[in-house]
Amino acid sequence: MGKINRRAKRVKTSIDINWGFNKKCPHAGTIINLTVLGCAIQNKDNIEVEAGQIIMIRFWMPSERILKVEVVHRSLVGSQGFGAKFVDLTDDDKDTLEQLVQLFGEPDTSKKS
Repeated sequence: MGKINRRAKRVKTSIDINWGFNKKCPHAGTIINLTVLGCAIQNKDNIEVEAGQIIMIRFWMPSERILKVEVVHRSLVGSQGFGAKFVDLTDDDKDTLEQLVQLFGEPDTSKKS
């Protein structure tokens, strides 16, 4: 299998979120990887989603944000969840996502050699 060319840097994360089909976001999840274009969400409540659905995600880094995503994959390899792309982002939202990707992409310098 060939190497996949990504349009944006992807980083592993563990960002607890709430998500749902409206701004109440009643379902628990975790963003397990992130790019400035989209994310993979571990679906802790095992709620059915369909490709093309618009979902709201709420998280608190660095302050509370509610972002809109579109489901692009209904399942993830090795985890119960789905893949989504961000839609209708403000410039502030884009800046926050870029900062998060940089934060999670930095090597851990606290480990000793």
